[in-house]
Amino acid sequence: MLVMKCLIPLCLLVVSTGCATYEFEIANPPDLQTHIGRKVDATTTIDPLTYRWRAVDNRLVALIDNPTSDPIELLSQKSVVVSPDGSSHPVRGLTIAPNSHAKLILPPPRPHVYDSGPTFGVGVGMQVDARDRGFPEPLPDSGPRYLTVYDDANALYWDWKGETDIRLTLVYQRGEQSFRHEFTIRRKKV
Repeated sequence: MLVMKCLIPLCLLVVSTGCATYEFEIANPPDLQTHIGRKVDATTTIDPLTYRWRAVDNRLVALIDNPTSDPIELLSQKSVVVSPDGSSHPVRGLTIAPNSHAKLILPPPRPHVYDSGPTFGVGVGMQVDARDRGFPEPLPDSGPRYLTVYDDANALYWDWKGETDIRLTLVYQRGEQSFRHEFTIRRKKV
């Protein structure tokens, strides 16, 4: 009984100090101001595209719909996101096929390489030891390796912390015509 009395306050402390949850708001352009929540898509339309926005795991996810009969290309060399610290970051280019959509996740998740866990196999194998090759020391352990991917000055990957704003400029090409959509998006704690 004494153990239960001690565990209940501890459990309440763990539950009450959980991680912060964030949602988003489009602050600019003023005519598109809207709240972006976790359960229902917020929809904005800027001709010819429609954006379906949602907060997922504290990231902003945009599904960009192309309802036209032409492919529309998001130009990576002209598109940019300005992170809360004022740094410019590239946006990966993509082509949105006619009558389809593409996904944009902000900030982009960093790739991770990891061992998938134990495996079982049947077969014949071979192992060569470093000493068999004339190396004086054995090679390092061949266990799983956990790697972090670094890009050019870590430009593509960035963090969005706290209640801060980003500026997003997306430049598109449709045939010979190019057009741009600009947003200021605010991250809000809920």
